[in-house]
Amino acid sequence: MLLDKYKKMTDEEFKSLTDEEFNEYIKLKKEDLPRHHRKIEEIAIDVVSTPEEAIEIAKKYHQEHELDGTVNEQIESLFFDEAYTFKVDLENRENDDIRPAWRVTVDLPPNPFLFEDYTIIVSDRDKAVMGMLDPNGHPVSEGNEFTDEDIEYIMSGEDLEDDEE
Repeated sequence: MLLDKYKKMTDEEFKSLTDEEFNEYIKLKKEDLPRHHRKIEEIAIDVVSTPEEAIEIAKKYHQEHELDGTVNEQIESLFFDEAYTFKVDLENRENDDIRPAWRVTVDLPPNPFLFEDYTIIVSDRDKAVMGMLDPNGHPVSEGNEFTDEDIEYIMSGEDLEDDEE
């Protein structure tokens, strides 16, 4: 049985799995995880981009968008995702945009509020940046990132109630 069967289930169908079926799902999920975090020497498919190209693409994107931090250029720190989901089609999961991608880490300078690194996602096939992940692994999109003003406000120690008066 493939993991895809479970992805196509409705919430109600998933909740009604027997213990045996649920244990099978857990087993398949554990087997699937390494596909998404492979080190260079563990890649099991043919790649289009080299690790060096992925880093250069990420660096160019980083510079063009004047992002914080420094792109980690150590090839050993790269991860490869054989099945990164770029887009989910909730109406028909078979139309999800899933393809191989490089995960390039950006190291941030020490800061009491923004102390974790983030990740730039480079599509292997397209040789282009397709998105970013925050330190928790959530996709970053317009509207859910801190602006410079937000960071200044956080760092200032001002009380929000003072601003409302």
